[in-house]
Amino acid sequence: MENRWIVRSKHENVSFFMIKKDVYKTIAVLVSLLFVMLVGLMVGSDIIPFHEVIQYTFHIAPIENEFALGELRMPRVLSGMIVGASLAVAGLIVQGIIRNPLASPDVIGVTGGASVCAVLFLTYFSDALGVQWTPIFAVIGAIMTFFIIYLFSLHPSITANRIVLIGIGLATLANAVVMYILVTSASFSSEQAYLWLTGSLYGVNWLQTISILVSFVVLFFIIMWLKRKFELYSYGDSVAEQLGLNLRRFRIIFLFFSALLCGLSVSIAGGIGFIGLLTPHISRRIVHHHTSLLFITTAGIGAILVVLADWIARIAFQPLDIPVGVFTSGIGAPFFIYLLIKNRNSF
Repeated sequence: MENRWIVRSKHENVSFFMIKKDVYKTIAVLVSLLFVMLVGLMVGSDIIPFHEVIQYTFHIAPIENEFALGELRMPRVLSGMIVGASLAVAGLIVQGIIRNPLASPDVIGVTGGASVCAVLFLTYFSDALGVQWTPIFAVIGAIMTFFIIYLFSLHPSITANRIVLIGIGLATLANAVVMYILVTSASFSSEQAYLWLTGSLYGVNWLQTISILVSFVVLFFIIMWLKRKFELYSYGDSVAEQLGLNLRRFRIIFLFFSALLCGLSVSIAGGIGFIGLLTPHISRRIVHHHTSLLFITTAGIGAILVVLADWIARIAFQPLDIPVGVFTSGIGAPFFIYLLIKNRNSF
């Protein structure tokens, strides 16, 4: 067929096809991401010329703004890219497993669960243990919430849409717990936790950037390795079981990966909402036939949204540095209301 490429291994043990349009669109998304990242490195309180960004990035020559670019903007932009990609892929997994377009880690309370554990740690234990342990507690909170949702999903009388409502209830409960911790804690600790909760990439350093980058790359490769199971699951429970898929094991494994991605993102940038909800809907309109390209496109669009929102947040209200979560929620909340209205007959 002219509109597709068929790839076969040397001994034809492995073969697959890719629709050319999907490949071109995925490449366009990645090129757009590169453009947004370059602009993100250039803009800020001062504009760094494009040629200086290129000179520093490829070590061609020393530049005047080396500290601002290398120590402030580059880790921030890279972290934004990974945070957006992680939240988007986590959202794609959750929507696929629950089979509900309204589901995402923040809507069903996973981000809230991660926030509770992270704020609890920052408030009461960070002085003794150090803030570097915050990601561990955020991941634990995310995993605990995910498995509460999973236990509800096992009950036959609870539909997928009602799981979303249960998740919204858990998110509300998590917010109440966070508020209680902030109100009853010492002022310094509560200010530190409140700054983190706003969903900002301000002050991200290279150590945090490298740690989340390595974690994301490892998790993404594992997910891509297991993507065939994700494809089988999309055919429905009965067909997937007939094709040999262990449904319970599959759901636990992918929910665990999704919780890890969400927890790592929350630990770096706090509560950045609606990326996991919005991005899969956009990527499914771009890529239709190939699961690998769908995951890559989803990660790319999520990264674009967060990096774009962050550099708008930096320059729109100078000298203020508005948290990126304010902009993502401003876009995502109306979209969530639209989905609620569209699926109103399902509740």
